[in-house]
Amino acid sequence: MTKIAPAEGKLGILIPGMGAVTTTVIAGVEAIKRGLSAPIGSVTQMSTIRLGKRTDNQTPRIKDFVPLATLNDLEFGCWDIFGDNCYEAALPPRGDAKEGWDNIDIFGWMGCPMQIKVDFLCRDSILAAPLVLDLVLFMDLAQRAGMRGVQEWLSFYFKAPMTAPGLYPEHDLFIQLMKLKNTLRWMKGEQLITHLGMEYYD
Repeated sequence: MTKIAPAEGKLGILIPGMGAVTTTVIAGVEAIKRGLSAPIGSVTQMSTIRLGKRTDNQTPRIKDFVPLATLNDLEFGCWDIFGDNCYEAALPPRGDAKEGWDNIDIFGWMGCPMQIKVDFLCRDSILAAPLVLDLVLFMDLAQRAGMRGVQEWLSFYFKAPMTAPGLYPEHDLFIQLMKLKNTLRWMKGEQLITHLGMEYYD
């Protein structure tokens, strides 16, 4: 088990720029703290982690499994080239809504061509805010656990994952999430999970 220093005191988050993502992160955290919203999309706040076998029925929330800083511990500071405060910077919305059309060509049985059409309507800051929150909490956890250098276990959050020199970066999203959760298990001295599942069929 990795020795993890406790999350004591406040965790200061200094953010350069008060654009849509910054103001959405701050407003979202404050709304969650006041019980006005749920932390939808945040792995640290909503996701669970399986411990042991599936038949053991041990699936605590990640925030209850590892000693993360709580949302009440977070203190935000911002710097921007403009003189607006966070409220002024958030209003009026500055083109946060996006629509993306994608045509994905696929091939089925016997090479039969098919196409998936996706019309994705989203808001960039709403998608990014829980990722920012998770990265802050996980990076703080890594620092308190004495982890240094490239944090490959956080590749789940990045388009271009970093690795130690000479290593092939893992781009498979599902493997990245498994690596993240296995790192948390490793920190707490729990058995790593391969998802092979053969032990259930002996």
